[in-house]
Amino acid sequence: MGGTYQARCDTARTPPHEDWACLAAKGRDAAMPKIIGTYREGETYSYLNIVALGGSSFIARTDDPGPCPGEGWQLIASAGRPGKQGPKGERGEAGARGERGLPAPGILGWRIDREAYTATPIMSDDSEAPPLQLRPLFEQFHGEAG
Repeated sequence: MGGTYQARCDTARTPPHEDWACLAAKGRDAAMPKIIGTYREGETYSYLNIVALGGSSFIARTDDPGPCPGEGWQLIASAGRPGKQGPKGERGEAGARGERGLPAPGILGWRIDREAYTATPIMSDDSEAPPLQLRPLFEQFHGEAG
């Protein structure tokens, strides 16, 4: 049971029953708030779980409170406004010059796909650059020359 009842009449029945007046219903176990961390969609949360989201804190009102923020959550602390920007600091000393990088790859040749009207550059580092889509160019030429 867990509640406190007062008999309304002599009865052999046990509460809860209409012969009994409920003075105090059973409450939850002595649950304590529990800090969980940053809210993650899809996680399961329980009553009194505390989560952080967007600089604010929320506490679950029920088990499985749903998306945060929402009806199942109570805002505890709201994110404040950003403060004023501080004074600009002095410029630091220039760092040491870095080592010279590798030369950029160059085009060694082309792979032509006549069916797709593309030309793909073959680079000096054995990679391929994105193909050039030539069909629109040929269609424009054909339309202007025709």
